[in-house]
Amino acid sequence: MQRSKSTRPASSSPNRRALALAATLGAAVAAGCRTDAAPADAIPRRSCARTVWHHASSARAQVEIVSSWSGWSRPGTLLPAERADGWRVAAFDLPPGEHSYAIVDDGQWLTDPSVGTTAFYEGREVSWITVGDCGMPSVHINAARGSSDGHAAVDATFFASKQGDRVAAASVAIRDAVGGVVATDSVTVDAATGAIALRLSGLAAGKHVWRISASDAQGAVAEPGLATAWIEPRAWDFRDAAIYQVMVDRYRGPAGPLAAPADAGGFAGGTVGGVRAALERGELTAMGFNTLWLSPLYESPTGAFPGADGRAYSGYHGYWPTRSRAIDPRFGTEADVDALIASAHARGVRVLFDVVPHHVHAQHPYVASHSRDGWFTDSGGACVCGAPSCSWASHIQDCWFTSYLPTLDWTRSDVADQLTSDVSWWLDRFDADGLRIDAVPMMPRAASRRMVADVRARFDHEGHATYLLGENFTGPGGYDSLRYLLGPFGLSGEFHFPLMWALRGAIAWQSEPLSAIDLAARRGQDAWAGSGAIMATMIGNHDVTRFASESAGDAGGDGWIPAPQPTSPLVYAQQRLALGVLYTLPGAPVVYYGDELGLAGRADPDARRVMPAESALTGEMRATRDFVGRLGALRACSAALRRGAYRGLVAEGEQLAFAREDDAGARALIIVQRSGVLPFDAPLPGAASATWIDALTGAPTPVDPTRTVLAAAPWSIRVLLPKGDPCLP
Repeated sequence: MQRSKSTRPASSSPNRRALALAATLGAAVAAGCRTDAAPADAIPRRSCARTVWHHASSARAQVEIVSSWSGWSRPGTLLPAERADGWRVAAFDLPPGEHSYAIVDDGQWLTDPSVGTTAFYEGREVSWITVGDCGMPSVHINAARGSSDGHAAVDATFFASKQGDRVAAASVAIRDAVGGVVATDSVTVDAATGAIALRLSGLAAGKHVWRISASDAQGAVAEPGLATAWIEPRAWDFRDAAIYQVMVDRYRGPAGPLAAPADAGGFAGGTVGGVRAALERGELTAMGFNTLWLSPLYESPTGAFPGADGRAYSGYHGYWPTRSRAIDPRFGTEADVDALIASAHARGVRVLFDVVPHHVHAQHPYVASHSRDGWFTDSGGACVCGAPSCSWASHIQDCWFTSYLPTLDWTRSDVADQLTSDVSWWLDRFDADGLRIDAVPMMPRAASRRMVADVRARFDHEGHATYLLGENFTGPGGYDSLRYLLGPFGLSGEFHFPLMWALRGAIAWQSEPLSAIDLAARRGQDAWAGSGAIMATMIGNHDVTRFASESAGDAGGDGWIPAPQPTSPLVYAQQRLALGVLYTLPGAPVVYYGDELGLAGRADPDARRVMPAESALTGEMRATRDFVGRLGALRACSAALRRGAYRGLVAEGEQLAFAREDDAGARALIIVQRSGVLPFDAPLPGAASATWIDALTGAPTPVDPTRTVLAAAPWSIRVLLPKGDPCLP
């Protein structure tokens, strides 16, 4: 996010699939399309019933459901005396639309733990659901999967309306994004069970999205189901991601490399077309990147605005929306975005949009239309984040970044509805693969959960999951804050800021031992165990100083005065080591554009300088980029590095060793050395006693689990694989 010069400080696949299923079921409830199975002798029907279960605080407790559908009257619907198993239960048949309710147990207001979405009533957080139109049938996608040979399978279920008929087999069709009927090898329909199976072949590599349509025997048209399948070499999820973060305005222009803007806070001229050209030249895939994170593309304000330092800044970064569903013409057109995404998908590259649901710019139409009706937390903008009377700690959810960036009030149902719809528009319109959601801790958790539920209900099914990545800027100890927003109803992942600080402390600053990296990895693993989260890891991003300048000791000072590009080989050795650790730890590594080169940068705006031209690169910068390419290729090949569990082996001041091991037996040993004074000399318990091979250099490396001794290699990382591993050079 743009802070206007203010500052703020892996689970197994089966478990992940179970959590994803739980989240999908929760999203289905929130979307109001409860597809309850019918009795065995009846066709499956949509159900608009909402059944509430509650285990009372005591056998004598009075439990009531207080709800919007009863006008919030008190007492609400009383739950009958508890059953023999201790549960109390009530069922409600609800009309289509939004509904809220609370479970009141002896006067204590509670949300329903089986529902992940919430709203607010008179300052209280209450459960929130939507109920679909059970008067019409629907098609629910159970699973869709593609294979490397151009085949795909889609399995769905037709749910009849409340009083309707079974599916008409001849009505089932599969259509592409523009509504054209797609040829299939076979369509199998079981009218008695509603089961629909479609099989396709001859599909081109890349992403395919289809709408499955059908009608019942009386001609009632069903709500279609959206199915997504990828034709690619192997099954993929975001544990396999290697993400490249691009600030569009500062990356590449229509003619290629950009000149630095005349004013460091102004537009430099980068475009979506410039990103596409780099992708099509193979620059990104050559480094192993399979996911592209674009800075926000929103229409941004004209002119410049004062930061906290009194200097003038423009909205080149995209975090100041003036329209929530429009591309800034300085970045390109909708057609340009379509072309970029089509090009990325054809190459197996996912695309993440950056969305900003927390605030808008003062020029946004929402401000003119709603500044007087409560859409914003403080119509006067008096509480600016970080001001003496408006601390981050006590006002994080109602402060404004600055007077021209009003904070939207997510506790209002009309605001929540509008912003959730705005966020999903970017996926609906452009067929992106995920979202990076800005400033999630500055909104109530209800906000991120509402967005997550909406996206998952629309787009997700077995075989396809949208990646919803939250920006929760924390300090080194922010594990609890990160954990709070995860879980089956929560975000797919967040940025592992504690690990970023550990990498900086242990490698760039050398103020902490290498064991700090192991501690961050283990604490994170413990903090979000069981959540199913795929955390994003990085050495830096657009909101902090560049890692290379931190290593060089040049990161301090005025961000309007560019830091010198380092010349010391040590700085680049440290950069490569940090990136090597990043790629071998659990999580989805994110590389901020230029970090693959060791690009310099002080604080904003210097950390967002233009991407240098090829002719401006030094030998060390090219060597660092080449190293990232080797890391990317190795990680793409090695299931152990992408999906293996983390097991710490050695965690000391100057040396670090850990293993990555997956359930299928893939193994990797990673040995990191900071100082070249002493050799690596430590046991590696659990490692096979054999000669392993360093996958980065090809060097044979003898390993003894009781004591492994390796020659001193300062600022080095060894990624050891067993002999015969298919990922060896």
